[in-house]
Amino acid sequence: MQPSALFRRLAWSLPVLIVAGSLAVSVYDPLGLRTRMADVSFDLIQQFEPRPAGHPEAIYIDIDAQTAERVGAWPWPRPRLAQLIEAVHGAGASVVILDETLETPDPTSPGQVLALWPPFPADADVGAVTDALRALPDHDMALAMSLRRGPTVLSITPGKGEAHKPRNTGWALTAVGGDPYAHLPAFTEWTGNLSALDRAAASIGVHLPSQARTDMVRHLPLFANLGGDLIPASALEALRLKEGASAYEMRLRTAPTKYDITNLGGISSIAVAGKTIPTLQDGSFPLYFRMEREGASVPAWRFLEDGANALDLSGRIAVIGVSKNGIDKFHTTPIGPLPSGAIITEALDQIITGTMLTRPDWGQGAEMLLIGGGSLLILLIVLGSRRYPWPILFTLLLTGGAAYGTWYAFTDQMWILNPVQPIVTLLAVYIVSAMLNRLRIDAETRFIENQFTHRLPKSKLNKLIAQPRRIPHKGTGVEVTSMVGGLRGFNIIADRYLADPEAYADILNRFFTPATKLVHERGGMIERYMGETVHAVWNTPFPVTDHVARACDAALRMTEQLDALNDFLLEDASRLNMSYVPLSVSIGIDSGEAIAGNLGADHNFDYGISGEPVTFANYLQRHARHYGPAIIVGEGAQRILGDRYALLEVDLIATPRHPNGSRAFALLGDSIVRASPKFRALQEAHQALFEAYRHQRWAEARAVIAQARKLNGAIETLYDLYEQRIAHFEANPPGLAWNGVWYAGRI
Repeated sequence: MQPSALFRRLAWSLPVLIVAGSLAVSVYDPLGLRTRMADVSFDLIQQFEPRPAGHPEAIYIDIDAQTAERVGAWPWPRPRLAQLIEAVHGAGASVVILDETLETPDPTSPGQVLALWPPFPADADVGAVTDALRALPDHDMALAMSLRRGPTVLSITPGKGEAHKPRNTGWALTAVGGDPYAHLPAFTEWTGNLSALDRAAASIGVHLPSQARTDMVRHLPLFANLGGDLIPASALEALRLKEGASAYEMRLRTAPTKYDITNLGGISSIAVAGKTIPTLQDGSFPLYFRMEREGASVPAWRFLEDGANALDLSGRIAVIGVSKNGIDKFHTTPIGPLPSGAIITEALDQIITGTMLTRPDWGQGAEMLLIGGGSLLILLIVLGSRRYPWPILFTLLLTGGAAYGTWYAFTDQMWILNPVQPIVTLLAVYIVSAMLNRLRIDAETRFIENQFTHRLPKSKLNKLIAQPRRIPHKGTGVEVTSMVGGLRGFNIIADRYLADPEAYADILNRFFTPATKLVHERGGMIERYMGETVHAVWNTPFPVTDHVARACDAALRMTEQLDALNDFLLEDASRLNMSYVPLSVSIGIDSGEAIAGNLGADHNFDYGISGEPVTFANYLQRHARHYGPAIIVGEGAQRILGDRYALLEVDLIATPRHPNGSRAFALLGDSIVRASPKFRALQEAHQALFEAYRHQRWAEARAVIAQARKLNGAIETLYDLYEQRIAHFEANPPGLAWNGVWYAGRI
């Protein structure tokens, strides 16, 4: 059973390691594993259940491919950009966000063009031309004047460029519950705008950090730490300007304690203009994209050609961005590629309409509870079941419930949960535990088949395979009935067949086969075959009702079925022209407490039964020929049988364990025999015999024996035995304390 025990230990320990590793990933997020798995579910839900399209509260003005064909590719001269901004303000936009940085002067500005011209010849008269150019308005200043005509937010790109201190645009920030610097994304490099444009704009804010276009955009940072200065996102500043607010309030979760592994701390929300925006711990805003964006995006050329009449933007925030400047400027999102300006528009629309996703504070704890509790339930069901449908159905129900619960929480409550990590963990626990459990079951099945195929009938063998715990790995006490049956007189004929091994084995098989069938039919187990004897036991490994009676019934039938073997021996003796020697049986039966379990070596398990009923039954079988009758029953079995069988006392046997003796009885038949006058006469004679014998009245005992020999069914061998004992005790008196025992010594 060692392989089985090893697989059982592995079936517990390996899944426990998987669960411990998964919980560690939940707490520490090594290599971003937890985040990656959370992103998988976040993306899938958005793809299957995108945000419904409605009346857009923010509009994306796209400098796209069509606009580039009509009015020229980006970058534009600043007057053209100023024209676009003024047209958008004229259409009623409450705030305009320019989602591009303008860090260098306009190269088409007159002063910049003049600086690019080569030196003129000394005699060239170009003074009038250069004076005229210098008199033209500077393009950047023209754009600055347009920025002053309406609330406009310029953008800063974190992550690249040369850092310069950003301008404070007059807002205030209150942090409640902790230090935001420890959680907000920090940058030492960023790209800003010309100082003249910064001063002209109503405000400045950060947009998407510089990143590879293939990096998935799922969140929008609402604040960034630029060299120690906290700067809000351009979307957040646009919202503040639109509502006329002047301050932000940032709330942080209580710092986690040493033992609070589910509280990761960080920022919980940012409030502005009466709106509370839930955030992730780094202050980023989870984006919920619309698949259908009709009406939320307008090509920029329409405002350049139609001016303020291109679209009514009354009360809405407009975001001007570029999706085409020779190459596509798209970012990867869960629903497909989008330009950064469109992503900012999505965030604004979410905030204004109140469609905001939340990562609940209890989310991490619930996921860890599902990982730990669900894995424990799967382990208990897998390791407690030998049938596969139930464990796999439970695992599928648990993982399916986690997936559906996450879907429901997202679509109905706008909660962000991570089912991927629990599902992956639960499936891994099931696969590993089921595989090892299968190996354990196979090892147990092989062991049981090796140990019990020749001991139990097929039905009981299959039942034992289904209930392997019935086989104790170590010794355990159990009440059993032991029966040992052998061929009496076999040694006389054995010499005849030594030269013919097949015939020798055939004779034994003709005895063992029906004997085994009798034992199996009456619920017993064949413990072993040894020489010409069969050892059987009842009440282990399966409990058997009335096991003593079943053993006695099997013994009685065994004596009857010996006729077929003797017929074969008679025929074979005639064929070989040898004398016929009939065989009979000697059977010993006893009941009592025995030890069942491994009676082999630690590395070579062998199921066996040992104890007083086994050794006493073996003694009775060996000495049955001295008593005469075929079946001798011990006192332990006789006490259980009571008056149901024809039991005739034949001896009082003393051993070191039972110095006062344990009685032995001859089993002569069932209750019908017991009720016969013949048996009653024998029973009365034996009572008189033992009364005289045990009180050392030797002459009286001899007289009783003489009378008993005349009875129908007299046991001549037994009476010869007692006449020998009487003669022995007459010559060697046993003493006054003797109670009639015959000392057998250690048996």
